[in-house]
Amino acid sequence: MKRQLFPPLFVLLFFAGCVSQSTYDLKSKEAASLSAKTEDLQAQVKSLSAELDDLKKDRETLQKDKEALQRNIDTLEQEKTALQKEQEAVIRDKAELAEKVSELSEKAEQAEQLEKSTQTYQDLTQKLEKEIREGQVQITEMKNRLTMTMVDKIIFPSGSAVIGKDGKKVLDKVVSILKDVKDKRIQIEGHTDNVKIVSTLKATFPTNWELSTARATEVVRYLQEHGGIDPKLLSATGYGEYQPVVPNDTDEGRHKNRRIEIVLLPLLK
Repeated sequence: MKRQLFPPLFVLLFFAGCVSQSTYDLKSKEAASLSAKTEDLQAQVKSLSAELDDLKKDRETLQKDKEALQRNIDTLEQEKTALQKEQEAVIRDKAELAEKVSELSEKAEQAEQLEKSTQTYQDLTQKLEKEIREGQVQITEMKNRLTMTMVDKIIFPSGSAVIGKDGKKVLDKVVSILKDVKDKRIQIEGHTDNVKIVSTLKATFPTNWELSTARATEVVRYLQEHGGIDPKLLSATGYGEYQPVVPNDTDEGRHKNRRIEIVLLPLLK
């Protein structure tokens, strides 16, 4: 019985040994392959880790660059704001300077005009010294207004709007001064008392309006035609009895209200 079982058992063991070696070799190859793959994967992991580290460093560098750029932007914004404030300050200073220059120019012009007016006042006062002393002419100066007041009888005969001989002499004295005045308006104003016009004069001058206006106009014509004064500077106005300097209840008062005024005023702009 034992001798009969030996051959099959031997064969089984033999083949069993052959299968184990083959499997071992296969597994060994697989293990080697897996080991190689593992090493390759480890190398890839190491490479990726290195790349990750580089990316982190690049990210940190970019973040620093970004922060530095943001600081530069903030600095530029601050400088821009400061520059805008400086520009605004310069504009304000320029405007204030222009205003001061304009103000100084205006004051200088006013001073020049005042000086000229004062000189004209002095010249007229000197030229008409006799008439002023006799109370026939009065010259006043206030701010930008110079007024020469002449009683009517020194210029016009009673009830007339025609300049008399003595009136022409007085106006010639005035012309000698006013002909050099180029920066003033010369306004001639006619004034009367409140006595109503009667008799034959009423046909020519129905009221004191017509008489005062006619006298002012006659003086304007004389200043232009005989004095050579620029007519663009001249104007004539009649106020009648409605701007008295004193009450009309006395002969003296009415005498003062009957007057011609030559007024020097600033030019209209």
